[in-house]
Amino acid sequence: MNGRVLIAEPFSTDPNFDRSVILITEHNEKGSIGYVLNQRTEYTVNTLVEGLDKVNHNAYQGGPVELDSLHYLHTYPQIEGSIKIQDGVWWGGNFRAVCNGLMYGSMQQENFRFFVGYSGWAAGQLQAELDENAWMVGDLETKYIFGQNIEDKELWKHAIREQGGTNSLLANAPTDPFLN
Repeated sequence: MNGRVLIAEPFSTDPNFDRSVILITEHNEKGSIGYVLNQRTEYTVNTLVEGLDKVNHNAYQGGPVELDSLHYLHTYPQIEGSIKIQDGVWWGGNFRAVCNGLMYGSMQQENFRFFVGYSGWAAGQLQAELDENAWMVGDLETKYIFGQNIEDKELWKHAIREQGGTNSLLANAPTDPFLN
């Protein structure tokens, strides 16, 4: 499940995950952790974190858990302590190395995605949600994980279309089916 994405079903009633796409970074017997890729906040990273002065991209709402924490995905395997999630995507690592790399130009902000908080599930909780069809499980190319040019709503539609079959039709589902 690590490196896969959860795509919220279109009529979810949980406002935290409305039409969200979540990259799973950890999934084991203890539980699961992931980050919402398409809930951009109004805050730029450099206004939230000292030491990241050159990062003027917006932070993302990673999920409703520990909203006072900062997490990051990146494309730099050389960052000590980072964990490979999928080809071209790494999670976490030495924060001082990140700050130095961004400050001195050896790393580019386009190759990072910063998150406030995270999405978390206790042991068995995610599987129960999958059994209830609350999520579709899919894959997402690296360029979409770090893509700054795709709008949040469009990422959800793209992720559903990538699933193919009858699920791809859900990309055009109205937000409120009763207003159709």
